Amino acid sequence: MSPAILLLLVACGTPAPADRKESAEAMATGNMVPAYLQTRQFDLYSLSRTNDPQDLLVVYIEGDGLAWLRIDEASPDPTPVTPTALRLALADGAPAVAYLARPCQFTDEAHRRNCRTAFWTSHRYGEDVVAATNEALDMLKRRTGAQRLGLVGFSGGGAIAALVAARRGDVAWLKTVAAPLDTDAFARHHGVAPLTQSLNPADIAATLASLPQLHLAGADDRIVPAATGNAYMTRLRDSRCASLRILPGTGHHDGWETRWPDLAQETPICR
Repeated sequence: MSPAILLLLVACGTPAPADRKESAEAMATGNMVPAYLQTRQFDLYSLSRTNDPQDLLVVYIEGDGLAWLRIDEASPDPTPVTPTALRLALADGAPAVAYLARPCQFTDEAHRRNCRTAFWTSHRYGEDVVAATNEALDMLKRRTGAQRLGLVGFSGGGAIAALVAARRGDVAWLKTVAAPLDTDAFARHHGVAPLTQSLNPADIAATLASLPQLHLAGADDRIVPAATGNAYMTRLRDSRCASLRILPGTGHHDGWETRWPDLAQETPICR
C-alpha cells in the first residue's frame, strides 16, 4: 500500500491496516493462536483456541470489514476497524473456538495473493470466496482434530457461513448475527444494484431447511435491517429448524458483545 493511501487513512481517523491487525492480536493475546491458512487462491488469517481435543469446533467468520471508504470509493484494504466477529469469539466460553477472517483481511504483503478490490466489494460472497472459506474450514478441522463444526457469521460473514454450510455435511448448526441473508433484499433496502457477482444465501435457503439455525438481528440496525432476515426466512419454506430473533436496543455492531456470553451458549435445534 502506498504511503499516500496510508496517510489518507490516518488523516480520516482510520487506523492503518497494520495497526488494525496489531489491535486484533492484542485482544486475542494469551487466548488464541494466529495462523495463515493457505487455500488455493487466498491466504486466510485465523486465530484458534483448543483447550482439549473436541468433537465440535465453533468457527466465527468475520464481516465485510472496511470494504468502502466512501459510497463511491472502495477501500484498498478490507481489514475491519471493528472486528466484531473476533470480539464475539473471545466472549465464547466453548472449549474449541476459531476465528476466520475474510480474504485479504489482516494480511501483510507476503500473504496478499490474488487480493483484488472485487473480493471485498462486488464478489464478496462469490464462488472464489466461498470456496476458499470451505477449504479453510477443512484446515481448521485438521489442526484441531474436530469432527463437526458450529458456524457463527457476523454481518457478511453470516452470508458466507450460510453459503458454506449448504455445501458441507459436517455442520452441526448455524448462527448468524446482523447478516444480509437475502442480498437482493439488502440491495433494495439501500437502493443499490444487486450483487450479481455474488451468491445469495436466500437462493439456497431450501437446501438449509433441515439444518438447525438461529439468526439474530438488531432492532436498531440501520445497515442490515431485520427485514433482510425475514426475506430469507420466507424462502426456507419449512422453518422448523430455523428461527429469527430480533433483539431490542441492538444495532449493527453495538450491543452484541455484552449479550454474547449468554447467546453463545444457545444451541440451535429443530422443533
